[in-house]
Amino acid sequence: MTGMEKAFRWGLRILVWAILAFLVIPILIVIAESFNGVNYLAFPLKGVSLNAYRKFFSDSSWVDATLNSVRIAVVAALIATTIGTLAAWALARTKNRSKGIVYGILYSPVIMPLIVLAISYYAVFSRLQLIGEWVAVSVAYSVMGIPFVLVAVSSALQHFDPELENAARTLGAGPVRTLWKITLPRLTSAIGAGAVFAFVTAFDEAVIILFVAGSGSVTLPRKLWDSVRYDLDPTLAVAGTVLIVVSVGLFLLAELYSAVRDRRRTRALAAATELEGSDG
Repeated sequence: MTGMEKAFRWGLRILVWAILAFLVIPILIVIAESFNGVNYLAFPLKGVSLNAYRKFFSDSSWVDATLNSVRIAVVAALIATTIGTLAAWALARTKNRSKGIVYGILYSPVIMPLIVLAISYYAVFSRLQLIGEWVAVSVAYSVMGIPFVLVAVSSALQHFDPELENAARTLGAGPVRTLWKITLPRLTSAIGAGAVFAFVTAFDEAVIILFVAGSGSVTLPRKLWDSVRYDLDPTLAVAGTVLIVVSVGLFLLAELYSAVRDRRRTRALAAATELEGSDG
């Protein structure tokens, strides 16, 4: 390895660590700020206390906003997972040239600026008198979650052998039973990953909710935004910590589930190979 290559490698490492620090340090500061010992935001910390957490979990407005965020995110994730999975399966089984247009339409919520989506939702919901309805907010967020599910499931379907479906149909299974018994069990990890992304997207989104929440669907990001304008105290850091912990925790659980599932498959394959060898 030449001196130039070593310098390039070290420079690349420093750049990666600098980017990682740029992303992680603000998160750590928010979490640390939630334990501040004073009743205002200050860094470095002026003591350590759990008063902000006591205030957060004893204030019904914060608790209600958190539970409302969870409710909206769960419904949005369910809708996005169902539509995204079925769309990925249908598009993978068709050879029509127009499916590229369908992909573009389904991916458009990720490409389109959030402010444009927010204004569009506001125009539609206000005309239908749905401003503040949590179900309508869930539907709006489900549209944002569909692309994540579509990407995950479409990627998994590229490694799925369609002959398994053909074999099931040859044995008498209909399309619905084949999808339920053969296809979906082999896409569990991808569907779960897409569902997690859809949930997190709906749980911590703060732009669209400013337009369509009204006074009837105050989520945690909306409550956090409103509180920033009137009261700067460590309770805001607690709310931010809740958003961070829920998002990161879900991704870690999804990764753990995927790792356990892969390990079980490896063991089952090894056992089958060993059994086949002993029979031979």
